[in-house]
Amino acid sequence: MTQLTFRAFAGELLPPVAHLLQRVLTADPLSQSLFTRKVLLDPNVELQGMPVACRGDQVVGFGLSIARKFPLEDATPDNDIGYITLLAVDAAVQKQGIGTKLLAHMEQYLQSRGRKKVMVSSYAPNYFTPGVDVNAYPGGLQFFLKHGYQEVYRPLSMECPLQNLRVPDWVQARQAELAREGVMIETYRPELIPALFEFLKQEFVGEWQRFAREAIGRIESGDAPDRVWIAHERGQVIGFSHYEHERFGPIGVSVSERGRGIGQALLYRTLSAMRQRGLHIAYFMWSDDRTAERLYNEAGFVESRRFALLRKEF
Repeated sequence: MTQLTFRAFAGELLPPVAHLLQRVLTADPLSQSLFTRKVLLDPNVELQGMPVACRGDQVVGFGLSIARKFPLEDATPDNDIGYITLLAVDAAVQKQGIGTKLLAHMEQYLQSRGRKKVMVSSYAPNYFTPGVDVNAYPGGLQFFLKHGYQEVYRPLSMECPLQNLRVPDWVQARQAELAREGVMIETYRPELIPALFEFLKQEFVGEWQRFAREAIGRIESGDAPDRVWIAHERGQVIGFSHYEHERFGPIGVSVSERGRGIGQALLYRTLSAMRQRGLHIAYFMWSDDRTAERLYNEAGFVESRRFALLRKEF
């Protein structure tokens, strides 16, 4: 039998690694282009954290671990946390210890970078899924549990068929009442940028500012302004919603303003804009059951995937 070897990722391994991920992670559309954008262009990624298992000249396993080097906007520092966002072993050679060796390599790499714990797989901005899909990859979940990982919680992904979208009467009435109260809900315009980023810095540090910054940059380069919706009152932004193609979110409202129906108003404005653009479905990758019950279920969203977010202390 051809000897099994392990090596760090290198450029010439991109096509076979991408092909391996497509064969093994069947629930996730991991194209070579997506891998390039989310992995190779990420300044936090180091080749030492990307072990590749080879049998002869064939790639049979791959793992991706990340120790953040550059802060994410003004998010809480995570210098003690490492992340594992991909792990795949070819079906023909599973249960031969290859996954265990890849995992050991990634854990050793993260420890060498001073990490005290590892998360699977909540890394922002370039996570693929918020954990292990418990239905698509039950063996993967058991693998991590066997190696000392513990579940933190089970986020869910949801989707909504936009052809069935209907704005409930109570939401329309609440929107009218909000307008009478002085709450404006409108698409992006550049005059709102200072108030928008003040809101994001106070309420949603880190990743959300990047979403807004990139979306606004595309709008100013020609994209439609209705990709971003903003709720504001007396000169202050109190809510924000966003979509990109069929991906909905993020959406958020100031803590002090919740319970007024602003989230529902933003939700339906955004979904309606997506429908008018000819999109057939809206989806998001990460929420929790409480938010789904409070916000998404009535709009027609249904659970499409369920994940296990995992953690291990070194």
